[in-house]
Amino acid sequence: MDDNNEFEDFFVSTSDCTPESLLGALQAYSEISKKLGSNDPLIFKDLLSGAAGSALFRRSGTAKETEIFLWLSQVQRYAEIVVSTGKVKKFNGLARETLKEISRLSLNVENLKEISSYLWQHGIVLIFLPQTAGMKTDGVFFKLQCGTPIVGMTLRYDRYDYFWFTLMHELSHISIHYDRLDDPHFDCLDDLGEDIIELEANQLAKETFISRSDWRSASVRRHRNEQDLFKDAQKLSIHPAILAGFVRHDLGNYSLFNTVIHETSVKRMISTDA
Repeated sequence: MDDNNEFEDFFVSTSDCTPESLLGALQAYSEISKKLGSNDPLIFKDLLSGAAGSALFRRSGTAKETEIFLWLSQVQRYAEIVVSTGKVKKFNGLARETLKEISRLSLNVENLKEISSYLWQHGIVLIFLPQTAGMKTDGVFFKLQCGTPIVGMTLRYDRYDYFWFTLMHELSHISIHYDRLDDPHFDCLDDLGEDIIELEANQLAKETFISRSDWRSASVRRHRNEQDLFKDAQKLSIHPAILAGFVRHDLGNYSLFNTVIHETSVKRMISTDA
């Protein structure tokens, strides 16, 4: 590419940008380029367009924020490619009943191979991208400029229960917080704190799998053995690994049900399908 024409296409497509946003994007782009030791015009495009992560980087520009921004920009580019195929329907909200329908796909592990295309039918794009060394992220939710909600997942832990709870947590954000979250919203499920938005998403995500009354009456919470785990899972129509994950988290005992928890490799199934 001719260096003199490096930004030509982007300037033409961003006639609505303000001088302030242009200057901010140029400054941020200069900082990122120095840290990377190279120039990538696509990064400038992300910064200038108000794309996912641009505000995040401009807040500090630290090395950690740079890594997160670059990861998020890559997720966005993959998502834009998916949207450009025309296979993603227009997003018209995500009802709670639809969340429950999506969670029921977890009963068959083979549905992992179809989950992305299934979400396209609801106007949602799901992107898997491993995190970089400086990150501690499980999932992120953001919106493209066209309004399409994007979920990015790092698959930080290769566990079936972790995959499904992370996914439903992010989809819960879309369902109940779509209009409240304008900037990219990152989640580390190990450290959600007491933020009301996170508590709401957590509770809704859990209830897509099991109601509060069913959870309170589940015998596996008291007896903590595989016989009760499989019995309750069948009775409540929930995958045993996911129910085991809830029990482990509730008790703070992550040595329970290890065989069940690690029976399915999510990464292997997704990469095989890809």
